[in-house]
Amino acid sequence: MAARAAGPRSPVERQVLAAMEQVLSLPGLDLHDDFFTLSGHSLLAARLAALLCRSFGVTLPLHTVFEAPTAGQLARAVEALLRAGEPAPAPLPLRPGRTTAPLTPAQERILFMEELLPGRSVYNVPSAHRLLGALDPARFEEALREIIRRQPALRTCIGADPTTGRPVQVIAGEAAFALPVVDLRVLPADQREAELAERMQELADRPIDVHRAPLLHAALFRLDAQEHVFVFVPHHLVWDGWSFDLLQAELDALYGAAEQGRPPALPPLATTHGDYAEWLQQWMATPAFEAQLDFWRRRLAATPPQRQPRTDMPRRAGKSGQGGAQWIAVDAARTAQLRDTARGLDVTPSMLTLGIYALAVAQTIGTDNVVIANPVRGRQQPETEAVMGLFNNLLPVALEVDLRLTLPAFMRRVKQELLALMNYQQVPFERLAAEPAASGQAGGAYQAMFSYQDARERPSAIGSLRTRQIRLTQRGATDDIGVWLVDTPDGLQGVLIYNADIFLRETGGWLRDRYLELLRRAADRPQATLAELASEEGSASAVQLRRLAAEPPGATAQQAPTAEHSPWAQIAPIAVQPPAHAGLAQVWADVLHIDVRDIRGSDNFFDLGGDSLLVQRAVEQAALTLGRRVEPRRYLFETLAQIAAPAQGADATAAPTVRKSALLRRTIDQWLRRGQP
Repeated sequence: MAARAAGPRSPVERQVLAAMEQVLSLPGLDLHDDFFTLSGHSLLAARLAALLCRSFGVTLPLHTVFEAPTAGQLARAVEALLRAGEPAPAPLPLRPGRTTAPLTPAQERILFMEELLPGRSVYNVPSAHRLLGALDPARFEEALREIIRRQPALRTCIGADPTTGRPVQVIAGEAAFALPVVDLRVLPADQREAELAERMQELADRPIDVHRAPLLHAALFRLDAQEHVFVFVPHHLVWDGWSFDLLQAELDALYGAAEQGRPPALPPLATTHGDYAEWLQQWMATPAFEAQLDFWRRRLAATPPQRQPRTDMPRRAGKSGQGGAQWIAVDAARTAQLRDTARGLDVTPSMLTLGIYALAVAQTIGTDNVVIANPVRGRQQPETEAVMGLFNNLLPVALEVDLRLTLPAFMRRVKQELLALMNYQQVPFERLAAEPAASGQAGGAYQAMFSYQDARERPSAIGSLRTRQIRLTQRGATDDIGVWLVDTPDGLQGVLIYNADIFLRETGGWLRDRYLELLRRAADRPQATLAELASEEGSASAVQLRRLAAEPPGATAQQAPTAEHSPWAQIAPIAVQPPAHAGLAQVWADVLHIDVRDIRGSDNFFDLGGDSLLVQRAVEQAALTLGRRVEPRRYLFETLAQIAAPAQGADATAAPTVRKSALLRRTIDQWLRRGQP
């Protein structure tokens, strides 16, 4: 006899069950149905937690949804919070008519990179959709204009605070917008797709002027009367992944209403990204922020030193921003198998795919400790759900990849680590990267990027138009290696993006192939050990990638000689920095966490271990302490002496440029002073 469904027995259970049904779009659930068994995932869990916080006026930690995944268990957790009497945080304010807002730390970083590498499209976020059906271009354009009027992020550009001169968000009351319509019917039918691909890529690669709103490119391509392609390319300064979902939903509501001759049913926004940015700035001066930061300091201090892979080409100062893409496609049947595997391991598909990615990265580098940057939505407050803008944050997820573990045991550790981080998502990654434990890492705060988004419930229509996404290459790369996965009704789709400055296209392909191979092995052998899954037997990609394994650490058996007994001890002592260089040298030393005695006028910031995050700190710190701000791009190729020289013509070229022997000497001296091999 089938068990009877367990219905709600109290008002709290009834409300929690209704919220779960709403988020999952599944009516008729009972108290024992597991949220994650019913296709729930991290994104939906965040939405459920936000909905319950708003409904009951409590602070429900996100990890509670994972620990209490049924309506009955969640109801008991909510009842405990209600008895404790701890109120939910106050909602974000809404300041009507806002014209300026501070930059968030994420926006500051992106803007700095725009200054460092101007005229690039690294932070363009391209998308393209095929629209099938009879489309009215005028109505479609008007729907987009209404979204721009409705969403302040699309009327935002970068300006300067008139008092301080520092960059701020400037929100215009209006932003002129016209949607170009390109008619490809003038071409023979067999040439249209090739022309479309070329024009779409040109639009995706076109730089965006961040000082003029709206920060986007868009176009509509007509292939025939029943087929169009819509290309939308916003700048990351004002956009994140969830904003694409909002764009699709609002286009559907507005265009569909126009087709039917009725007013749209979109409620007004409860807050804006500018309001959020101001709140975040204020929150970062509170004890709550310090408590979260203390958690991360402990985590970062406990993270082992990171090793970096060998590269096909030597690293140069900074990055050009050039990237390569290798597409990822996992068919629906294999994706369903991976979903079943995740369920059997008591993890979500995003956790499983992240864990396997960590295994792939660890094996490629040749290490058992990796740090993977994992983007999170950053929309902790329910009222931000309907707001377009850049809310994302990055979490550095540190994982020990012990090949002796079985996959179930390893995935328990992955899940435990992710759950531990869930209540500490609000500290901006840029603030974490400034901590000595992170900025002192040779390769930065993390080794690779991983993003997973479940888009199976994303609307597949805009009014009467059916939509289908088209692949559009993002040519820029902000990281050495990054995987971006989207779970769709047709299976997992995504892309592996690699830094083309240091990796060849073939290497990018091997990295992609190895990751897919490990996913297949995990689905086929979910009880295997990591060593068995990672076996090189029968794997061409693993053999090819073996050459990227990091240099093994030096032998540590012998005691490192003291500085007094250094082979360099008989060489003349290090010269003191000239006064014109001393201030900037100290700034560099503080930012890089190195001894100021190790810095020469002939040194380049990146050669000393700097990266794009650290150079941002160096530029800003030098401006504060020395009263002079230089163009960030100068840090790419100039020396300390050249940057420190007064603008009106000190002869910076007097600084020596050939310094390999001096650099070798200082490297050895650093090792001796720090007692490292």
